[in-house]
Amino acid sequence: MKNLIVLFLSLVLVYSTNLLAQNKYVGVKTCMACHKGEKGKMVYENWLKTKHAQAFNTLKSEKSKEIAKKMNLKVDPTEAPQCLKCHATGYFPGEQMMPTNKKEDGVTCEACHGPGSAYKSKHGKDKREEGFKLGLVIGKNDETICKKCHNPESPTYVGFNYKKDWEKVKHQ
Repeated sequence: MKNLIVLFLSLVLVYSTNLLAQNKYVGVKTCMACHKGEKGKMVYENWLKTKHAQAFNTLKSEKSKEIAKKMNLKVDPTEAPQCLKCHATGYFPGEQMMPTNKKEDGVTCEACHGPGSAYKSKHGKDKREEGFKLGLVIGKNDETICKKCHNPESPTYVGFNYKKDWEKVKHQ
């Protein structure tokens, strides 16, 4: 009986790990459907006011083109994987996206909360635990999520202070 339980738990763990690994980025418009306006606690509107919402657009600047040239990139910054991984959600190597995920949207909800294909309709007020099981990340007091991009590897890095910088992007 004990072996059967161990086997069952092992299968559940393998299945859960595979499910989470298959989560895809769905894009900000999917999140916006529920997180907009008063009912959605103005999360979408607050995100629009952040630099994250404009992260992709900064790649169109002359400064970004100069940086790309210094880095010997062969493509425009708006197409370069080295730039997109931090200026557009879902572009780190190995990540998967649905067609609804657009690089032009910049750094979106899923950059912090994880790819939403599995939890997008299962993480509301009464389904919070179910959302966590399906891959939802609540990154409170976890600067490692931020440091995937805000680190010395970035050519424009000027330092990162999690407590101070979190105030610029937090919601709720």
